Amino acid sequence: MNLKEYQGKEIFRKYNINIPDGFLIKDIEDIGKNINKIKSEQFVLKSQILAGGRGKSGGIIFTDKKNIKKSVSSLLGKTIRGFKVEEILAEEKLKIDKEFYLSLTVDRQKKNILLIFSSGGGIDIEELAAKSPEKIIKVFMDDYNKGILKKYIGSLDEIDNVILSLKKIIYDYDAELVEINPLVLANNQLIAADSKIVLDDNALFRHPEFIPLKESQLTDIEKKSAKYGLNYVELDGNIAVIGNGAGLVMATLDMLNYFGAANFLDVGGGASIETMEKAIEIAMLKNPKGFFINIFGGITRCDNIANGLVNYLDKNKIKIPIVVRMIGTNEEDGNKILNENGIYTLSSMEEAAEKIVELVKKK
Repeated sequence: MNLKEYQGKEIFRKYNINIPDGFLIKDIEDIGKNINKIKSEQFVLKSQILAGGRGKSGGIIFTDKKNIKKSVSSLLGKTIRGFKVEEILAEEKLKIDKEFYLSLTVDRQKKNILLIFSSGGGIDIEELAAKSPEKIIKVFMDDYNKGILKKYIGSLDEIDNVILSLKKIIYDYDAELVEINPLVLANNQLIAADSKIVLDDNALFRHPEFIPLKESQLTDIEKKSAKYGLNYVELDGNIAVIGNGAGLVMATLDMLNYFGAANFLDVGGGASIETMEKAIEIAMLKNPKGFFINIFGGITRCDNIANGLVNYLDKNKIKIPIVVRMIGTNEEDGNKILNENGIYTLSSMEEAAEKIVELVKKK
């Protein structure tokens, strides 16, 4: 789960990481209540949306005290990168001497926390890593020693304190990623000019204060899916993918990537006939042009999947191409049920993906 910039900065403040002076704006009245608390005459207004590239899309603008109300009015309610701007973070405009990139992330393979640093901040770190990998410094925290970044950032000891604070945030909040981009040097101080914190959804039971926030980030279809214990992810495209297990479904999406997938719905292990019917109902809300159902039958029985699909088709008379690939428990019974009802079944994921793409293109 992603936190918004101001939420991440509130956490930074608790851990003694410097952040710019500022305040949150939800309506114009918030300006009058807070503007005189900030000494600066120059401000940056930052749309609080969960999307990158805000600056390139008009989601970050500079203004001053005289024009701040006009600037806020132009930003509130605007749609940027598919998100409606309902909150704006107003901060003092910093006089920046230098920018850096700093993050800590969990490396699951190494079972360690990885520090990533670059002397080039405020830019797309993935693009920088691709074009100039020598500018990216990576160090596992088990190997981290104080002062390791001094030659890149100067004599400031403060960088070590920031790094150790980020490490504590990772542990205290069960975070997968804590990022500052850019971490700026201004007035001989390191200041987090931005924040990105990604929390592990599986650990939210330990942080109940964030559960309402997680629910607020779900789309209407995702909320409906969650009620039935289904994992739904809304994507662009026109082929609906239903499978059991996120890894299997993501592999399926990769197979269809050149064509596009409408959504991702994981029915989980042990799906019943009723679960399958509900999964199809939810996936149909996006009006896909085709269905690709990919099931590995372990604790999930293939005949239950088949019966659920057939029951739903009988009730709703869907007239779009459907291709099913099922292997595992009661595979032969499941495929027989589907074949008797005129539904394509293939044992190869590659062949099944190719078939659904072909059928949708013909439609």
